[in-house]
Amino acid sequence: MNRSDERALALAGLLQTCHLVAGVARTGLIGQDSLAGSLESVFVTNPDTTLDVYGSGNGVRTGLRLIMEIVGDLKVSEHGDTVRYAMAVLALEKRLRANPDVLRAIGAGISSVQTHRIARGLSAADEDCVNRLSELYEKTAGLSEPRVRILGQQKHLTNPANQAKIRALLMAALRSAVLWRQLDGRLTQCVLGRGKLLQSADHAEQILN
Repeated sequence: MNRSDERALALAGLLQTCHLVAGVARTGLIGQDSLAGSLESVFVTNPDTTLDVYGSGNGVRTGLRLIMEIVGDLKVSEHGDTVRYAMAVLALEKRLRANPDVLRAIGAGISSVQTHRIARGLSAADEDCVNRLSELYEKTAGLSEPRVRILGQQKHLTNPANQAKIRALLMAALRSAVLWRQLDGRLTQCVLGRGKLLQSADHAEQILN
């Protein structure tokens, strides 16, 4: 897997988590496997390869399809909320790069949640784990202005369990955004390098399968 393929994976991780956020906000629903697939990436902080971050691929398969639809088929309006959240998370990541104290707090918080999770044998999608990630996001990245604004059905947005899932997913989205930047990800690659991105997404999908 070359660097371009790795960037496609990281972008897929970002898009998938933002897609899940949009789904929770609109419907209040999310599959446990999808939730776990995205949240697992938060705890892989020292990977040997980008593929290690996304494990079995559950955290990027939908995202790779989204790259094909958004970048390849130009279905931007169909996935408007997903694209908007992804752009907001990338802007958040850029602001946090200028705030090392917050980044250190996030790193320490993730290590703490991971230690708790391992000690109790919890899945990344376990309610306790989700709540701890949610609280960490709320106390760190979530304080950065302008905040990531989530739109959806009020009855779902005011549900505490849904709020926790959305914040935990935003932490996972931030993880993918950081990785994408580390791999020299740039928005121009989605336009000027569109063909190469689509080829890389297709290649990454073949490797996962």
